[in-house]
This record gives sequence, structure tokens and C-alpha cells, in this order.
Amino acid sequence: MPDDGKMEQRRLGSRTGLRVSSFALGTGRLGTTRDGGSDAAAARCALERFADAGETLTDTSSAYQQGRAESLVGDFLGGAGRDRCVVASKYGRTPLAAPPPASVGAHRKAMRVEVEGSLRRLRTDYLDIYMPHFDDGETPTDEIVTGLDDLVRAGKVVHPGLSNFPAWRIASASMLAELRALASIAAVQLEYGLLSREADREHLPLAVAHGLGVMGYSPLAGGALTARLKERLETRHDGRGADDPIADALVTIGSDLGCEPSAVALAWVVAHDVIPILGPRDADQLAGSLAAAGVRLSPAQVEVL
Repeated sequence: MPDDGKMEQRRLGSRTGLRVSSFALGTGRLGTTRDGGSDAAAARCALERFADAGETLTDTSSAYQQGRAESLVGDFLGGAGRDRCVVASKYGRTPLAAPPPASVGAHRKAMRVEVEGSLRRLRTDYLDIYMPHFDDGETPTDEIVTGLDDLVRAGKVVHPGLSNFPAWRIASASMLAELRALASIAAVQLEYGLLSREADREHLPLAVAHGLGVMGYSPLAGGALTARLKERLETRHDGRGADDPIADALVTIGSDLGCEPSAVALAWVVAHDVIPILGPRDADQLAGSLAAAGVRLSPAQVEVL
């Protein structure tokens, strides 16, 4: 059932003592406007609302809004206090519109160049979590693992992670770090939600086995699930529309718990020990997602979904 809506703190996996909020604030769309510009005031309002709700974990990337997203977060950190926040960022896509070939990818050169840019834009001297944004299919695993370890030893990164990597490469990287006494892979980032459950097959069991924290982006399928819920709510009373068992279950459980169906969908992700990465454009969009922080599903409700 819903509680006071304050975010709980949890350990990031079992291989770290780092405590983070049960939700993360994604910055890919934060502060953007319909014409593609950035609204700094709207972004700051959303960041403040998230912090006021007890949030600690913010997820960004050098590529989001050509680096503007990191700058917006950095402006906020300058006033809020760096140590209050846990910042995760990613490299490999670069903020440059036309990057030179050697600057793109998961390799050590890209890692070295991009971490300096991210630190500068974020106005900090360290990142709590840092990871390649994608597996480029070329860089050897040991180059990635040793490169991230170098950044940890240099004090620029606290915990390494991997984003959008196949399960076998994550397992390889985790074991390689352990065997060579390098900085442990602490977290993975992947797509996860009721409409995207591929991670159930290998990634989530792997995360449990290796003690990795899991951050799941697009928990509402980029708005697709929200659209289905809206359509279902509009048609369920007059019998129109095709059958949609997922939407029906979310609506029913939401009614039972006294919350929005979308909040139930986010609570389902949390129930699977995955940290949902919320992707609002502004504080108003964020407010609806924050309501899910107080929703607790019973084992029976999780099973139904």
C-alpha cells in the first residue's frame, strides 16, 4: 500500500556499501523543450523536487543533450552539495555532433577523454558510478576493466559499471576484475519493465550471482505503457478496445491500492530488485512517477503482473 512517498535507501548490489535511493533520476530529457532547447529552470525544479523526496541517485551521460544534461546536473550539485548526491554517468557516445572516430567507443582513449569532460560539466572531481554506455563490439574486456580500474585508483571514479552489455561480457568483466584484484564491477544498466523483460533470462540472475546493482531504464517503455493505460482507462467502462491483460491488471491493482496504474508498473520493477530510472521532461512529469515510491505490492500482485 502507499506510504509517505519518501524514497528508501538501499545498497547498490552486494559488493559495495554504497547506499542509493530505490529510484534514479534519468537526465536524458530533463529540461528539454519541444523545440529541442534546454530549460535550465525547469530542470533545476525537477532536480530539487527529486532531492526533496529523498532521492540520491542521478543518472546522466556525456551524450545526453550534447553534454547539456551533465551541465544542468552540475549546476544543481553546486548548490545542493555534492556529497548528498550519488552521480552515475556514462561514456562512449560523446557530446560531439561530429566526433573523430578515435573518440567513439568503449576503449581506453574514449574513456580518458570523456571522463575529464564529464567531471568538468558536472563540476565535481569524482563520479560515484561510471560505465561505458554501450558495448562497441570491439574493445577487449580487459581493456575496459583495467581502464576503469585506473580511474578508480586515480580517484576520479568510485565504482565501475557496464551499460547495455551482453550478459556473457558482464560475467567475463566481473570475473576478470576479481581474479586480477581490480576494482569490482558494481552495477549494470539495462532496459527493464513490464513490456521489456528480456533481462529476466540472463542479466538478472547474473546480477544476483555477482552481487551487482541493476539500474533499469525505460521502465514504462518510453511512454508506450502509459499510452496503453490511458487508452484502457478510456475504454474499459464501455467495452471498447482490444484485450490488454497487462493494462487491465495494472488498472485493477492500482484501484485496489489507491494509486495510479503507472505507479504500480514502477513498483513492480522495484519488486524485482531493479532501480527504475525515471525519465521526466520536467517536475510535473516527475511528480507522477514519484508517487510510486510509496507503493508496495504483495507477492500475489507481483505474481499476477
